[in-house]
Amino acid sequence: MEKSLETAKINAIIADMIDDHILVCTIEGQIVYSNKAMQSYLGFADLELQRSSFIDLIADIHMNKARSFIERVSEEPSGWEDFLFHGKHDVLKLHLKFFRRNNLIYIYGNEKYVDYERVRKKLDSEIANAVKIHKRSLPDRLPDTEKISFSSLYLPAEDLGGDLFDAFKVDHGLLNEYFEQYVCFIADVSGHGLDSAMLAIFVKDTIRSFFRLKHIPGQVLSPKEIMDFFAEEYRKEGYPGEYLVCLFLIVFDFKSKELTYCNAGLHICPLLVKDEETIITLNKAGLPISTALKANLLKYEDSILPLPPTMTLFIMSDGLPEQSSNHEFYEERLKMLVPEVYDLKPSDIVRRIHEDFTDFLRYEKIKDDITLVVVKV
Repeated sequence: MEKSLETAKINAIIADMIDDHILVCTIEGQIVYSNKAMQSYLGFADLELQRSSFIDLIADIHMNKARSFIERVSEEPSGWEDFLFHGKHDVLKLHLKFFRRNNLIYIYGNEKYVDYERVRKKLDSEIANAVKIHKRSLPDRLPDTEKISFSSLYLPAEDLGGDLFDAFKVDHGLLNEYFEQYVCFIADVSGHGLDSAMLAIFVKDTIRSFFRLKHIPGQVLSPKEIMDFFAEEYRKEGYPGEYLVCLFLIVFDFKSKELTYCNAGLHICPLLVKDEETIITLNKAGLPISTALKANLLKYEDSILPLPPTMTLFIMSDGLPEQSSNHEFYEERLKMLVPEVYDLKPSDIVRRIHEDFTDFLRYEKIKDDITLVVVKV
């Protein structure tokens, strides 16, 4: 008996420490317990509440609803329902849940939790819309011609990712027959949540705006100029210094037979595979783009290579090679796989890598956004 009393005291102390408003009633609705949060909210002392029934406290407009809840209460908690109470000094509203245990009815609510639920639902809706917007920013299809073809793998770590990529043929208008150029880029924004996803969309929109505002048909196309334009626009926007944008841009020019690339901080350098024994790392890179860095540090240069008649290029963010499983990184496994698959079609290469990565991953959670673009000439 003493142990039971001691447990009841402990439970009462705990109930008085929390923000939830708690009432305990008999099956008939007579109040047998109220915690301090409920007493303070309604303005009544404990003894005053124990002389009342739940129905006595309810405003006339919600009287029938209150009786209905008391009559049909079950062991399964009800949904949230709002009630107007006659407080000591004013009419007050509470959102409450009901359930029954051992011939007692437990009534509890927390206005903070209700507000949290309202905010959470609003945020969930906004995130769902942001996911749709981000997905639309990813290309529906990539160029696939007799000369060049692209394929991609994109696996965000969360609903929203901070990676983005694109590939497209450059439009030279009336001069199209004299030029054949393709641009490809991968952007890796620090983090992988709502803010990173929105920033990644800014990257794509800014690169696209370069071709609307700066590029003149027939003019030499330089990835460095695109990078400089983006870095300038990024600094104008004044993004917080803790964000970093790693951006890799490459141009395939079939008239000059050159490929030109510019790298701002993408530390997993692309791999250019001519054959099993000739794998070239495109390892010239500058600093990532950030407002935390002085403008004079954000200097980039074009690197130019002859465009091989046949080649496969692997461009990826760091999420793929740096994913770990069973205390191993995928990077070494990927290096062994590349010489085996480089000669396949890009879509088949991506499929093989995805299957191998899934086998490697097993039940591990993806820790960072994963983006891979395979280009075959």
